[in-house]
Amino acid sequence: MPTVGMHLDSATVILFALLVKVLLAFLFFVFWFRRRRAIWFAWWGGSLLLGSVTASIIVARGFAPDFFGLGIAVACLIASFGCCWLGARAFERRPPLWLPFFAPILLWLAASLVPALFEPRPYRVILSSLLVSPLAALTAYEFWRGRGERLPSRWIVTALFASFALFFAARIPLVMVAPFPFGSLPMQPAWMSAFNMILFFHTVILAVLLVAMTKERLEFEQRMAAYTDPLTGAANRRAFAVRGRRLLARHERNQQELCALFLDIDDFKPLNDRLGHAGGDGVLRRFVEIVLDNIRPTDFLFRIGGEEFCCLLPQTGALQGQWVAERIRHQVETAAFEVVGVEANVTVSIGVASTALAGYDIEALLRAADSALYAAKRWGRNRVVIADTKEHAAVRPAAKRL
Repeated sequence: MPTVGMHLDSATVILFALLVKVLLAFLFFVFWFRRRRAIWFAWWGGSLLLGSVTASIIVARGFAPDFFGLGIAVACLIASFGCCWLGARAFERRPPLWLPFFAPILLWLAASLVPALFEPRPYRVILSSLLVSPLAALTAYEFWRGRGERLPSRWIVTALFASFALFFAARIPLVMVAPFPFGSLPMQPAWMSAFNMILFFHTVILAVLLVAMTKERLEFEQRMAAYTDPLTGAANRRAFAVRGRRLLARHERNQQELCALFLDIDDFKPLNDRLGHAGGDGVLRRFVEIVLDNIRPTDFLFRIGGEEFCCLLPQTGALQGQWVAERIRHQVETAAFEVVGVEANVTVSIGVASTALAGYDIEALLRAADSALYAAKRWGRNRVVIADTKEHAAVRPAAKRL
């Protein structure tokens, strides 16, 4: 009687997991229909459906080693993990790779047609584990590769897929010492229930976290939109106030110098009047491209308003900032600005100030750079000027060449 009870428990777990997977798959497809750009929900919904097919075949036919039973069931399981991987690639905005997706499925189906390979249980356990484990590991790797996008749920999702990979890989050394499905010894209901419970809880927790991670990305994109200038893609003045204060506070704690460049496109209003708003917008976008090409990835560019921009250069002194500013000035002066079919000559004036002069107050630093910028305008434009007094009343012009 205890044995029969354990068998029922195992079947109950499989059936319950099957129903939950079907429900989760339905919800994932609903998410995809509501937001078609989120193609990863379609892949993950397909993964859950394929897992449900696996469970259905096993409930209907058991673990008999025949092609239309266990052969198809495990092929669906492999395809399920393959869909997880392709879903992860879609989430990280990478294209699908079809060969690594189809190759394990076809290899398993081919082996299922060879009795010498398929009928011995140890061979089936080893081969299925060798095919499933790398797909789970690849899924974990895809999420880990995208760690630059700081989503709180990312690390847990990565860890769970890595544990999936280790779980299936561990079946290989256990093949001759543990009961099926952990190994290849005669199946015991308690071990079967434990195996299915592990898969079930992994699946449910991952489904919740994958939805959470998508929501976190949406919230992150909304925050980024609030801090981004829609025309140029540069950060806006609101971002300057928030990130600038944080950046200066960190430099003050570490007693490091930071440099600000205040940039203003020369005679932009006449240029905008001549080229029209579309032409003026094109000049601004091209200008931002040139600036970004001439600063480090760790530097920050903000559009303060109109044709005024500010760069914050972490761990940079005034002389280093002057060199960067002069490089930008030179690149802008020599660049081709062809907008709305018209070539335009564009120059920029730049004021430079550092925390060594203005201290670690973001507004004071901007005022110092602004004073230097106005001096550059007074002295003929298309030049770099460094603020060099506490009151910013006196400034000294930098050399107008590299």
